[in-house]
Amino acid sequence: MNDLKETLLRNKKPLLVILGVTAVVFWFLGNTFLNLVHNKLELKRLTKLSAQLDREYELQQARLELLQKQDPVYMEKLARVDYHMSAPGETEFRFHAK
Repeated sequence: MNDLKETLLRNKKPLLVILGVTAVVFWFLGNTFLNLVHNKLELKRLTKLSAQLDREYELQQARLELLQKQDPVYMEKLARVDYHMSAPGETEFRFHAK
């Protein structure tokens, strides 16, 4: 029985030393590690936002080209949808959802 206690005590000291060293390292580097994780997550979020903004930019560039060319199909769609215009002799119907 005494041999078992002595073995546990001998094995406990290195474990406590390792735990203490780990605690000291995290004490000094813990904030840096958390900042690193935060920065990595922020970089991922901003990369996703950048890709979304690139897609929106391309869409706006395409719309600008259609406006500069005065594409008749696009101009008619724009007038009908955005400005609620209709051709002469047409009747516009509006349905409102409840």
